[in-house]
Amino acid sequence: MRGARQNNLRYIDVDLPLGRLIVVTGPSGSGKSSLAFDTLYAEGQRRYVETFSPYTRQFLERMDKPKADFIEGIPPAIAIEQANHVKTTRSTVGTITEINDYLKLFFPRVSSAYCPSCQREIRTETPGSVVEQVLQEFAGRQILVTFGIPAPAKTIPDDFFEFLRQQGYLRVWLNGKATRTDEPADAGRLPAIVPVIQDRLTVARENRSRLAEAIEASFRFGAGKIQVIDQESTHPFSTGWHCPHCDIAIRPPSPGLFSFNNPLGACPECRGFGRIIGIDWNRVLPDRSQSLRSGVIRPFQSGHSRECQRDLLKAAARSEIDVDCPFDELPKPDRDWVINGEGGDPDEAWQNGQWYGVKGFFDWLESKTYKMHIRVLLSRYRSYQPCPRCKGARLQPEALNFRLEPMHKTLPEVAATPLRDLQAEIASARLPPADPTSLLLQSQILSRLGYMNEVGLGYLTLDRPTRTLSGGEIERVNLTTCLGASLVNTLFVMDEPTVGLHPRDTGRLVNIMHSLRDKGNTLVVVEHEEAVIRSADHLVDLGPGRGADGGRMMFCGPAAELEERTKGGARSLTADYLSGTKTIPIPPRRKAKRFIKMSGVRHNNLRNVDVQIPLGVLCCVTGVSGSGKSSLVHEVLYRNLAGNAVEAPRIASGPYDHDAAGFCRSITGDEEIGEVIMVDQSPLARSPRSTPAVYLGAYDAIRELFGMQSDALSAGLSPSSFSFNAGDGRCERCSGIGFEKVEMQFLSDLYLRCPECEGRRFQPHVLQIRVRGASIHDVLEMTARDAIAFFESNERIVTSLKLLADVGLDYLRLGQPVNALSGGESQRLKLAGHLAERRESGALLIFDEPTTGLHFDDVARLLQVFQRLVDEGNSLVVIEHNMEVVKCADWLVDLGPEAGELGGAVVVAGTPEEVARCEASHTGHFLQEVLDGAGGRNRSRLSRAA
Repeated sequence: MRGARQNNLRYIDVDLPLGRLIVVTGPSGSGKSSLAFDTLYAEGQRRYVETFSPYTRQFLERMDKPKADFIEGIPPAIAIEQANHVKTTRSTVGTITEINDYLKLFFPRVSSAYCPSCQREIRTETPGSVVEQVLQEFAGRQILVTFGIPAPAKTIPDDFFEFLRQQGYLRVWLNGKATRTDEPADAGRLPAIVPVIQDRLTVARENRSRLAEAIEASFRFGAGKIQVIDQESTHPFSTGWHCPHCDIAIRPPSPGLFSFNNPLGACPECRGFGRIIGIDWNRVLPDRSQSLRSGVIRPFQSGHSRECQRDLLKAAARSEIDVDCPFDELPKPDRDWVINGEGGDPDEAWQNGQWYGVKGFFDWLESKTYKMHIRVLLSRYRSYQPCPRCKGARLQPEALNFRLEPMHKTLPEVAATPLRDLQAEIASARLPPADPTSLLLQSQILSRLGYMNEVGLGYLTLDRPTRTLSGGEIERVNLTTCLGASLVNTLFVMDEPTVGLHPRDTGRLVNIMHSLRDKGNTLVVVEHEEAVIRSADHLVDLGPGRGADGGRMMFCGPAAELEERTKGGARSLTADYLSGTKTIPIPPRRKAKRFIKMSGVRHNNLRNVDVQIPLGVLCCVTGVSGSGKSSLVHEVLYRNLAGNAVEAPRIASGPYDHDAAGFCRSITGDEEIGEVIMVDQSPLARSPRSTPAVYLGAYDAIRELFGMQSDALSAGLSPSSFSFNAGDGRCERCSGIGFEKVEMQFLSDLYLRCPECEGRRFQPHVLQIRVRGASIHDVLEMTARDAIAFFESNERIVTSLKLLADVGLDYLRLGQPVNALSGGESQRLKLAGHLAERRESGALLIFDEPTTGLHFDDVARLLQVFQRLVDEGNSLVVIEHNMEVVKCADWLVDLGPEAGELGGAVVVAGTPEEVARCEASHTGHFLQEVLDGAGGRNRSRLSRAA
C-alpha cells in the first residue's frame, strides 16, 4: 500500500505479509480504523464487488474507493465489526451461525416421532418391518391379521355382512370374538370401524410368505392401518405418520416445519417471535408484600381507577377475604379470585355488583383502546411476555412431536441447551444406519458448535436473540460463522474481538484466530489487548498522538522487535506501556461505607442472589463472559432504579420500552441517589447534523460570539444566522450539510461537495463575518485542541471544549458528525456531556465496558475522569474486563464462577486486594498478577494467550 491518506493518515507506505495475523494498534484516534477498515477492507470489498455485473452490484453493499495511490495484492475482504445492528427478535444465535439451517435438515432425518396424546413412538411401518416384528414378538402363537372398514351410520348389519361376503371375507372381529358374515348377525349396532379378518395363522418362519401376503393385503385395503390380534391383546400398526393406538395423524417432518422463520413451522399466535406484548403482572403488582387495602394493585391507586380499589374492598368484604394480609401470604384461591374475579363478562359483573378481577379490568381497558389516554395507561403495564400458545418455543405444536434421541429433546429444548452441553448431545445423537447425509449434517453442526465453545461462547444458547448480544459477542459469533464456512485466501478485518471477553478466554480466542490464519487467510485486527498484541505475527503501531497528531507509522514489523527497534528513535506509547516504562499507578484504597442492597435478585441466570453496590466510589462488576453482569447492572439495577426515578412502574423509558425490569425482591439504600444515568455505546444520533460542539452546547456560545460582531450587527445577522441546522444563514441548496448525495443506480453513491457553498455550509455573506480572522466554517474545521487555544479568552466555550480533552477526544473536529463516531468515542462523548451538565452531586452513573477502543494511555485518562466524578460526590458502577481499570477500583463485585447456568452467583465482593486473594475467582487470578507487578503480568498473560 502506497500513499494512504484516508481521514488522518499521512501518506502511509506499508507492506503487510499475507497469511499472517497482523495487529494494528495505537492511541485512540491515531488512524487504526482508517487504515484497517476505511482503506484495506474498503478496497478489498470494492474490488470484489466490481467483479459482478451491474445488475448484481445494485443489491450489494456499496463501497467508495479509499484515498491511496495504489494498493496491490489485496485478497477479497470480510469485515467483522463490533456493531450489533440487529433489532428484530426473529434473528437468533442459531440463525446467524447457520446452525438452525442445518438443524432443520437434521431433525427430519434423525428425530423420532411421538404421539401427542399417548406419547408412544410413531413409526412409519412397511409390510416388511411389520412382518419382522410379528415373527419376533408372536412366534408360535395363533394370530388374526385384520384391517378396518368404515361402516356408515345406521347401517344394517346383515346388509354390511352381505357386502363383505361378496368381497370374499367370511369373518370379522366384533365384541372380542370372531363373527362369521354368512350367519345371522347378532352384533346389534355396528362400530364405526369394523375389523375384517384377512387371515388367521400360526406365526412361524415357514409361514412367512403367507404372513407377508396377509399383512400387505391388509395395508392395501385398510388404507395403511392394520391390527394384529392374538389371544391376549390387539396390536395396531400404521404405514404413515399416524398413531394407530390413538388414531391421531401428525404432520410429516419437513425442513419448513422446524423453522420459525417459515410459515409452515412458525407458531400462529406469535408468528415465530416467541413472545407477545401482554400484561406484566410484576408491573401491576410491583410489591406483593403490600395488602389489598394498602395498594398492592398499582393501577387502582390513581386517577379514575380508584373506583376499582373501592369495588375490590367491597367485594373482598363480601367474600370474607383478608384485605390487610400481605398479598403473597394470601391463600392461592384468594389470590386467583383477586386476579380473575368471579367469572363472566367484566361489564356484566360490574353491573351485577360482582368482582370482575384485575384481569377483567384490563380486558375492559382493551375494549377502549380507541382512546389515547387508555393506550397510554395500558403501555405502563405491558411488556413482552412468552407466547401463551408455544410457551416461547416459536414453533407450531406439530413440531414438538419430534424428539432427538437418546436425549429425548424437542427442537426448542435443543435450542435452549447451552452450547457447551449441546456439542456433546449432538455428537451422541442416534443416526439412521447407512445415511451419509445425516452424518454430514451432524459434522457441520458439531464444527460450528466447537468454534463457538472455543471462543468462550459456550454459555450462549441457539435461541438467544441476536439483538441481546454485546458488540464483542456478535463479533465472535460472526468469527465462528466464517470459520464454519471454511474460507481460504481471504482478508479478515476485525475490530477489537476481545471486547467483552474475560482475560481467561483471551488465549482461546487467539488460538481461533491462529487456526483461521493457518487455513491460508490474512487477519488484520485492530486491538489494544496486550495478550493479542504479543501473539501477533506482524504489528503495525500508529501514532504518535491522536487526530491531526496521529496517522503516522511508528512501527511495522514482527511484534517481538517493537521495543528493540524503537529504542533509538521516537518511542511510541504502545512500546512504553508494553515495556513497563509507563504504567497506570494503583490509587490508595477508600473504604466503601454506603451501599445499595438488592435482595432476592432473580433474572436470567441470577438465582435469588443478594448484592451490595457501594455508593460514592468507583465500583467494578467483573466476571467471565456470561456470568450475569449485564443482567445484574442493566436489567435489574438500572431498570428498577430508573423506573422509580420517573414514577413509572419500575421500568425505564427509552430503549427499554416493553422490556420488563429484572425481578428484585427489595432494593434499599437508594434514597440518596439523585438520578440514574446509563452511559453506553449506543449511537448518539443518526443524523450528520449533530456534532461534538452542538452536543456539548459549545456551539451556542460560538454562534452568540459571531452574532455579537459589529459586522454581523450591521448586516442584520443574529446568532441563529450562524446555525447550519436552521435559520436563514445556512446554504439553501444543501441545507447546511455541506455536500449532496447523488444516488447512482448501479454504482456507489457519490457524495459531492455542494457547488453552491463549496462545502462551507453557509451563505457567502455569513462567511464574511470573522472572529480574529476565522469564519464560522473555519471554526467548525478546528479540532477541539485548536479551538481551546483559539477561544482561550472565552471561558464559556473553553470550559465545554476542555471536557473533550479530559476524556481524550480533543482530536475531534467541532463540525465532525457524531453519527460517524465509534462506539468507544460515542461513550466518551456522552461522558463529556454528563460532565458538562451542571447537576447536583449524588448521581449514579453506569458504564458498560468504557475501555472499548481505548489505548493504554487513554485508559489512564479515563481513570482520571472517573476519579473526578467520584470526587464530586457521584457513584460509578462499571462493567469491565480490563485489569488496569479493575485494579484501580475502590470496590469489586465478581460474578460467576462460570458462565450461563454455572454462573449467576456472587463469587466475592470487596477491594481488589481481597478479590485477588479469592481462589474461586477467575478475575482474582489475573488481578493478582497485575497487582504483583507489570513484569510478571506480561510474562504470565503472554503464556496464557499462547
